[in-house]
Amino acid sequence: MKDEMRYESKYPVVIVTGASSGLGAAFVRLLDETLPPEIALWLIARNEEKLCQFADGLQHEAQCFALDLTDVGSFSVISDALRSSDGTVQLLINNAGEGAPGSFEKQTSRYQESLCDLNMRAQVSLTSIILPYMEEGSAIIFTSSVAAFLPQPGFATYAASKAFILSFGRALAEELRPRRIGVTVTCPNPMLTDFFTHEEKEKLLRSYKRFAIEDPSYVAEKTIAAVRKRKVVVVTSFLGKLVRLFSKILPHRWIIRLIGSA
Repeated sequence: MKDEMRYESKYPVVIVTGASSGLGAAFVRLLDETLPPEIALWLIARNEEKLCQFADGLQHEAQCFALDLTDVGSFSVISDALRSSDGTVQLLINNAGEGAPGSFEKQTSRYQESLCDLNMRAQVSLTSIILPYMEEGSAIIFTSSVAAFLPQPGFATYAASKAFILSFGRALAEELRPRRIGVTVTCPNPMLTDFFTHEEKEKLLRSYKRFAIEDPSYVAEKTIAAVRKRKVVVVTSFLGKLVRLFSKILPHRWIIRLIGSA
């Protein structure tokens, strides 16, 4: 994504998933303040009313797509919209995701399927659909997590899904390097957003993880700065960088046992 450019494409767009709250909303606010006025924002989230209310306060032209990305029909909607608009995608932010702490054994298979669909399949499918509409200088952001660096007892499927996104994003960055399309995987610590229920927020604030809580606006700023520098992986906090370091130098069985007993 280039800082200052006059786009030749008829309809340049930025697409953000999970756009109505949390980190997604922080990305949108930041881009709304910094992008050239000719770029349109395409915002994707499940809650139509909340999404449209959020979009009403933006300076840029914003198009709302109230879609559930666990539904495969959602991708046809985006594909048709791109085809009919003659759009060129300058930035895709794959941010939508879900996860809840708890023992895998006690979580339903339906929940596990939904998490895998949203955290992995949806991001791969959406990227595949949008790539033909990208050009030199375009960029893709994947929202992963510090949890991607280590297996997480009590958060097993979520952490595994984020490890998948980290691996996929790093490989895709190399594949797209000849086309000069950037790929950045951001790995933040937990943020107190709507990702967590009220009860989960209370539990988080009582756990050791409270020391690692990050602000979504700060994460968005660090991530966009990394995109402009063409960094592939960005860890947005000092504690996150320590976790990444420990995951490289300490036996994983030690850390997994420590996490499981915390």
